[in-house]
Parts: sequence; structure tokens; C-alpha cells
Amino acid sequence: MSHPINRRNLVKYGLAGLGAFALGQWRVPIPFLDGPSEASAKSGPSSGKSGLSSSQSGSPSSRSGTLFGYRSFSQPLFIPAIAQAKPRGALSPAPGQYERDGQLNGKPRAPRGQFEDVAHGIAPEFDGRVPGFPCPDWNRFSSHAHEKEYRIIIEETVHPFFPGISTPIFAFRDAYASNQAGRTPGPTFVTRFREPVVVRYENHLTKNRGPINSTGHDIESSVHLHGSHVPSHADGAPDFYTLAGEAKDYYYPNIIPRMTQADRWAKTCEGAFDQTWIPSTLWYHDHAMDITGFNVSRGLAGFYLMFDEREEQLIADRILPDPAEGFDIGLALTDQKFNADGTLAFDFFDHDGRLGDVFTVNGTVQPFLEVQRRKYRFRILNASSARIYQLRLSSGQPFLVFGADTWLFPRAGAVKTFEIAPGQRHDVIIDFRNAPNEMFLDNIMLQTSGRKGDGVDPNKPTALMKFVVTGAPVANDVTITDGTIIRDQWEPISQNEVVATRSFRSDRALGAWTINNRFFNPRRADAVPELGTTEQWSFENNSGGWWHPFHTHLEGFQIQTLNGKTPPFERSFNSDLVLLHGGEVAEVLMKFRTFTGPFVFHCHNIEHEDMRMMGAYDPRPSGVPSPLDGETRVDPDVSGVVPTCEELEEEHRIYFDVVGDLDRVEDRGVGFPNCNFDMDKRGNQL
Repeated sequence: MSHPINRRNLVKYGLAGLGAFALGQWRVPIPFLDGPSEASAKSGPSSGKSGLSSSQSGSPSSRSGTLFGYRSFSQPLFIPAIAQAKPRGALSPAPGQYERDGQLNGKPRAPRGQFEDVAHGIAPEFDGRVPGFPCPDWNRFSSHAHEKEYRIIIEETVHPFFPGISTPIFAFRDAYASNQAGRTPGPTFVTRFREPVVVRYENHLTKNRGPINSTGHDIESSVHLHGSHVPSHADGAPDFYTLAGEAKDYYYPNIIPRMTQADRWAKTCEGAFDQTWIPSTLWYHDHAMDITGFNVSRGLAGFYLMFDEREEQLIADRILPDPAEGFDIGLALTDQKFNADGTLAFDFFDHDGRLGDVFTVNGTVQPFLEVQRRKYRFRILNASSARIYQLRLSSGQPFLVFGADTWLFPRAGAVKTFEIAPGQRHDVIIDFRNAPNEMFLDNIMLQTSGRKGDGVDPNKPTALMKFVVTGAPVANDVTITDGTIIRDQWEPISQNEVVATRSFRSDRALGAWTINNRFFNPRRADAVPELGTTEQWSFENNSGGWWHPFHTHLEGFQIQTLNGKTPPFERSFNSDLVLLHGGEVAEVLMKFRTFTGPFVFHCHNIEHEDMRMMGAYDPRPSGVPSPLDGETRVDPDVSGVVPTCEELEEEHRIYFDVVGDLDRVEDRGVGFPNCNFDMDKRGNQL
């Protein structure tokens, strides 16, 4: 073993030189910037009752009520703006049309320090470099590879968590929206099933940017569309970077897998789409290897919604609320930790999981939302790093749950309370028709460290947000109720389809995290499933009392048993994440379709993920081996991975170590060999 793993040797390699930054202590004065309007949230406290005490609200106040003189429930809920799309042809250069060696192709240009160089290209499935792709029926609106284009800036800005306090954050900003500052969450994408889009992400997190720069370093990014079925190049693989000062085109076909059979792989775009897996509520967030926790804690997250004909019909028939009328609202739950100067605190040496003591919803500390007496749809996302929530309504009424993670259920069901782990989403209806004038969304899960929850206590709730209910019950409300059919073509995966079983066990080693006693290596395939087949995977929590939420990319799964028992109603259909309490085991069925890898699966306690609790898998056609042997680099022309160690070393452009990877650790299958660096030239030196 060349070096012990203690926060990837960053202290030894120069991160200690970041000094105050490493602990989040940034004290350069920043002017307050106004963000976008709060959309349908009202503009002021209601009824003179905001900032209720613990006894008045029925919920104990958190530290949110003591910092900077803030009164809980005195700010309206921030509702992110809709990301603005432009028709095909708006981006310049056009996606896939990058001049290189006198030719136009999807490979990246040699970067010249200009974002329009698109230094990391586009998915090869976009322009025919992969035979058979794109499929003609991916786009139901025309014969083109894509219909719409977005341009999103990744930048540092300031965010008003507290009135009058300007907190530096990293943000996704919509370049096509005029006069819009970056906020967290970022803009909400609203897309349609089988309407492909291209999103150009420009990484402005450079060491020489201004006027806001709390790090003085280049920060790489890799954007993951969580819950998507997309090519590997657009999935946000951990080291498929968009480097600082550069851009990358992400191709989102907005499709679902096909109903392929075990004896064939429909590479030639054959077969019907599998209606069971039509997405609804996705989200996007940073996934850059080793710094995901830091980047996400600083605000790099947002909603990505997709509508198909079935969901549009449910809205038209007034079964589901209409988002155009303001009755379909995303709620991103994030616990935050602040320094005394209003900056966000982050401890690079805390491997348990970042836990905050200030509760935010959509980047607003304990906000309020004024609602009518009707049914609302809320897409609840746990965007926290390590906090587990057990949600309930203070009125005692149930949630009507009709979706989890990316997908809607075959039918709706009523639940009084539910657990939601980092990365999970729940689509719920809250019925305010007979609600009290004020009610709260409560968390009743106690938690004192990032390791795990300490248990549910209904007598010790923390109110995350307040609903101010006004008016009389509306006429012509939506009709969804307990048992309403939602996905009318949903099908369970059959055990008879399983052709292989695999077991993945969580462990601890050398102060970090492993799966099956191996640290993550992005160039090593820990599984090579055959495309077109179904497998049974077992996720086992073998790390004592720690809790681990396991997430899979590319495909979701269906939980068969959770610790030997049938999962609860809200986890009984499709999922892309399963939470394992200490010692628990989940048996899941999973299909592998459409795209070859690499893809990853990992713990979604983001500190555990950064500390190597992640595996790579590479679906391949029958008889085709994976090139991911743990040694060979992938083609940088189609991935964003830099081909040699020396390039980033000399240019001082990588934030962490060897192309984002660990030094070689013998017998652990991690790290690239033959990469000897002069650490005096590293980019993380001040």
C-alpha cells in the first residue's frame, strides 16, 4: 500500500494549504444579490403568526430560529423558475459540430479557454458514432436527433438563506433566462417523454473568476441526471468531468428502456418501450468524484420533470393537479451548517456524513407557503447529504402517495408517515380542504450524526415548513384518492426472468468505505451484466450500525424483500434507491437495457460515496467483454477523462489528486498505476 487513505491524502498533498476554506471560513464581504421571484409563494408573513414558538407550533425550534436573528416561517417558499429551452439550432457550435483536424464531428475541440469550444464533446449515441443510434423513434415530434437546447452555467454566487446575509454557494444558472441570478435549487427542467434535448453545461468555477470566489481553485463538475435512462457519456459518471473553464454537451433522449428479451439485445432499436419505467420526477446534481459532497452541499442540485401522454391525460382529466396552475410544487429538503459569518461550513475530514442543524426547503430556512383549500401535488426530494427524514403532517392527516423516486405507482395509497433517505423522492398529494388554518410538514426522525438515524419520536417533531391555508374549499378540485389508478400499464419484474445473481456488501476499511472489500475504481467493472437480461442483486449492510442508502444509475429496480420482509407500500413498486439500516439486506430485481457503461451504483450518503463506497458496472452484449479492467483508460474524446496524468499536473487544473483518483493501493484494485507526480505542481496549491 503506497499511502493510507485519510481523506484521500489531501492534507498531505496540499489541501491543508487551503486553510480557512477547508473549514468553510470565508470572510470576504459580498454584496447581497436579489434572486428571482418566488413564483406562487406569497410575499410576506401571514396573519401575523409567523415565527411561532415551539409551544405554539407544536414543533420544537431548531438552530434555524437562533441564527442571525431569524424567525422561523417568516420567509416565503422559493419556487425555482422553469429552465428556458430554445429550438434546435440555438447553441453555437451546434451539438456534435466541433471542428477538429479540419472536420466537424462529435469529438471535442482542443480547448482554447473558450466555453464554445465544448471541450468534452457529446454522447456518441447522438450523431451515429455508435451504430444504430439514435433510434428513429426516440423523437416522436420529428426525425431529428433532438428538439430543444438548454444552456446552463455552473458558477459561484450568493444566496439569501437568511434575510440580509449573503452566503456564497455554487449554483446552476439558466443562461437563456434574462435577469435571473443563480439560486439553489437550480432551474426546473420540464420535458416531455421522447422529446430529446441537449443541455450545454458551462463550468465557470475557475480559480481566476470574479467577483465572487471563495476557493481560489478550479473545481471540476460532472452532472448526474438522477433516475435517467441515458448514454453513459451523459449520465454524470464520477470522472467524466466538465473541467473548470470548459463546457460539455449532455444528450438526454428522454426515453425509457425497451422490453428486450433475455435471448437478444435490441441494439437496432427494435421492440416496444417498457411503459412500467416512464419517468416523472427526476433531479440533477453534481457527481464529480471525490468532491460530490462539497459541490452538492454548496447548492448544485435541481428538479428535472418529464411528462408523457398518460400523465398529461391524468392532468387534463383533473385527476392530478395541473402544474401550470401552480398546484404541482417541488420541495427539496436540505439540512445546512453555517459558520458565524453566514458562510456554509464543510468539514473535509468528517467521513460520517455531513449533518446540518439548520433546515431548509428549496434553499429557504423553514419557509411558509400560502395554499388554497384544495389538493396539491408535492414532489418531495431529500437533497441532504446524510440526513434521514421521517415525514408527517402536524394535522395528523395522511399523505396520499402515488410515486417514489423517478416513477409513478400503478395506484395511489394513503400513508400517515414515511421515511425518505438522501436522494429519494416521494410524489404526494396533501389535501388542504379541511385542514386547519396553519399546519406543518414535520420531521420526526431524530439524528445526531451522519452515521444513522437515532429513531423516530413523534413527540419531538421539527417543523420543516409551514402551510398557511386560506379561503373556502374550491369547486372542481382534482379527484385523486386512495386507490386511484395512476400507471395503468405497470408490470412487476418476474423472478423467472432472472439469469444471474450478485451480492454487494458494504464494508469499512482504512477509515474509508468499500463494497465487497474493494474501493471504487472508475475504470474497473465490478459487474458486467448481459444487455437484455434481468438479474437479482443483493445489497447487504455489513458495516455495523451505520445506515446506507444504495442508488443505481441507468436502471431502477423493484425491491422483492427488505430484511426478509415485504417492503412498505411506498417502496413496493419502482425505486432507484433503497435505504439499509444497520445489518439489513435488500433483494432487488433489475434489468439492463439500451446502453453500455460505465455506470455506477453507490451509497447516497454523499460522504460515503466520496470515500469510495461505489462500484462500476458495464452492461455489454452477450460475448462482448468490458474494457474496464482497472488499468486501461477510456477514450478521452468521448468521456471528458484526461488521457495523461501530466496534462492536468502541468496546467494546475484538477482540484483533487491523480485525474480525480487515488494513488495506487495494492491488493485493493484502486488507483491508476504509473502516475508519478511532482506535488509542487499540483493545482490545489495556493
